[in-house]
Amino acid sequence: MTSHDAAPRPTAPRPTAPRPAPPRAHRSLRSGSGPAALCTAVTLALTLAACGGGTGGATAGGGSTGGAKVAGDTLTVAEQQAPPSLNPGSLDLGFVDFTMLSYESLFYLSPKGTVEPALAKSWKYVGTGNKELSVTLRSGVEFADGTPVNADAVKASLEYAKKAQGNQAHYLTDATITTSGDLGLTIRLTKANPILPTLLTQSYGIGQIISPKGLADPANLTPTKASQGAGPYVYSPSDSVAGDHYTYTANPDYYDKARQSYKKIVIRIVQNGQTAINAMKTGQIDVYKGDYTSAASAKSAGMSTVGLPVILQGLSLIDRGGEVSKPLGDVRVRQAINYAIDRDAVTKALLGSAGTPTVQTVIKGGDGYSADLADRYPYDPAKAKQLLKAAGYPDGFELPVLAATFVGFDTMAEAIAGQLAKVGIKAKVTAVTSITSFVENQTNHKYPAVSGGFTEEPMYLEGLDLFMPGSKVFNGFGSTSPELTSLFDKAAAAEPTERADLDRQMQEYLVENAWFAPVAFTPVDYYVRPGTGGVEVSAGAPFASPLAFYATR
Repeated sequence: MTSHDAAPRPTAPRPTAPRPAPPRAHRSLRSGSGPAALCTAVTLALTLAACGGGTGGATAGGGSTGGAKVAGDTLTVAEQQAPPSLNPGSLDLGFVDFTMLSYESLFYLSPKGTVEPALAKSWKYVGTGNKELSVTLRSGVEFADGTPVNADAVKASLEYAKKAQGNQAHYLTDATITTSGDLGLTIRLTKANPILPTLLTQSYGIGQIISPKGLADPANLTPTKASQGAGPYVYSPSDSVAGDHYTYTANPDYYDKARQSYKKIVIRIVQNGQTAINAMKTGQIDVYKGDYTSAASAKSAGMSTVGLPVILQGLSLIDRGGEVSKPLGDVRVRQAINYAIDRDAVTKALLGSAGTPTVQTVIKGGDGYSADLADRYPYDPAKAKQLLKAAGYPDGFELPVLAATFVGFDTMAEAIAGQLAKVGIKAKVTAVTSITSFVENQTNHKYPAVSGGFTEEPMYLEGLDLFMPGSKVFNGFGSTSPELTSLFDKAAAAEPTERADLDRQMQEYLVENAWFAPVAFTPVDYYVRPGTGGVEVSAGAPFASPLAFYATR
């Protein structure tokens, strides 16, 4: 197997605002259509609300639960939000756990962050420039309905995802897909994309392949109907209740029995953290995507905690041209804002041990991270005042700041406002209560700064979603930089080794030019009951995949 992406995810920095997550991100946030940034914004809110953060037993490099693997009977995972449908082609990133079990993806993102075979047996970028991906499918694979997984079926699924107006559709906008025989597939792009295989893993719904039967009537891809994929499990609507629990049974015809660690997997919806922890104590739940406020309770109950600090909170200084707030057009002012924030104090006060102070927009060990930048903006109010005076604002200025009442964005905004007041910057925080209003106000050129957050993702996606001109939300004023655009374009077309350095250079540009004022990373935590292994995260895969979970007793 060859692939430009068959190693840990491409190196990439990270700007600040809400995929969402996502984390993600990925991360997850909800939006039916529109640019990635919009999706990231919406998803982040829900991802954070659904996934939360915490400390626990994970190391800075990730964390995992292990033990010898044994045959498992039933795994029960708790999530806080129910999916609006079970259509992987249009579903938001925040709900991919509900579809990845029954819809096999083209590639598989391992807990270590490497891209591995799934429906695709092998793949490679053709020539240079990362614009053409050649894929050879695994032979003899069938969908759960008995029809073959062939090149035509995969092409049809990808083209459906491209048109389905989900919040990942734009990743395939410029894709032209052709087939060669039953198992050959070529994806040609008009613009370089160095991480296309990553985007077609189980972590992104567009990579989860839907059968021709399912595509014939996508409206039936709901919690009341059987799944139409080729995954290791089959969704069982008769054993499920939408909004309460979703049941998946082992697919008897799945091509790789070793990856079927359980006879049955159940995803329950539990919105209250303490309720989930109590259920874990009695064995009703094995893994819970938790809120960091549940960390102490989970620890006292004997649960393991796995997580990475991948949710970034702080200020996005989006009016970098000084259109609404003239001072922000001066890099010295933006740097002054960074010097004026006591990140250690704010993090301790708001997040306690769950927060990791940062001046960068990428986690340590993540894509684009630069050790040289770790201490770029120490708390130095005197330096901040000096820069403000040099820029012509010795008495400070007024700075309108947009925040939202969810995920603590408003609380963070007020804490930052208190810090800025000490150097004369009068931050006027406006907090909105709805995601729609939060997103709209980031693009109407009314607020020059935004208190938000976003989840860790590859640098290529950061560019598309957060800081390149096409990012409609987190670059709401359309800031442009020939230097940054050049670095992004070169990195997108580069080989992995060269791309890593270019990604670091992008991170250095963002930090030195103070496009953002990051404050802290908070983790997405997984609370795990004894007897469950494979719950693992890493910088390349910060969200644990239930496909990797297994029983240890």
